[in-house]
Amino acid sequence: MMKGYSVDYNLRTSDFDRYDRLRPSAVLDIFQDVAGRNSDAYGSGFEAMLSKGLLWILLRTRYDVIKSPKPLSTVRAITAPHAPGMADFDRDYLITDLYGDVLIKGTSKWCLIDLNTRRIAFKYDEVSCGEYASEPLYPEGLKKIPNFSEEGFSEYKNAPTFSALDHNGHVNNIKYADFISDALALEKGKEIKTFEIDYIHEIKGGEFSLFYKAEDGGDLLKCVSGGGEIFRAKIEI
Repeated sequence: MMKGYSVDYNLRTSDFDRYDRLRPSAVLDIFQDVAGRNSDAYGSGFEAMLSKGLLWILLRTRYDVIKSPKPLSTVRAITAPHAPGMADFDRDYLITDLYGDVLIKGTSKWCLIDLNTRRIAFKYDEVSCGEYASEPLYPEGLKKIPNFSEEGFSEYKNAPTFSALDHNGHVNNIKYADFISDALALEKGKEIKTFEIDYIHEIKGGEFSLFYKAEDGGDLLKCVSGGGEIFRAKIEI
């Protein structure tokens, strides 16, 4: 079992869809919350870094479902950061039941940007998140999803509402998972086993197009808005 910073969460009915499947956005919300709490505990959270002119940016996330949690159950989220890489920070996650059985495992890649230059800030000495993980949950690492043409893909169009915006003034990365869920609208009996997403550009408003298509090995998705790419995702059902 991975050792790290842990928080217990009571899952709500709103964390599940109409077929009692845990929403991808709920998983990402737990990941983001426990990571933030861990960083805050060591003086490297959102407000602390903002006071230094730095901002945490999430680059990509992946999770794999081993066993689906049940509605209204209590789960334990455990997170552990890795030693900084050349320009980024990896962080692993486990979601378990209260007996220690693993339900979901995941990983993410972050970087720090300078608020003035909007460029990556190589300031590892500014960050402390406790003890580093001894072994990665994903030894192969979290790789970037290669670009692909959306030709022949189905298209889902929508526009973010006010409630989708966070305190940075852009659509929170968690909401992208809801866009994906709305586009795929999985039938009863189908469940997401692997969810992977790369964040490319932020979106603050305006219509977006989400292209999706079932390919060998899973569904590929690409979100585009204003002529620019917002995110890519890969999902296994």
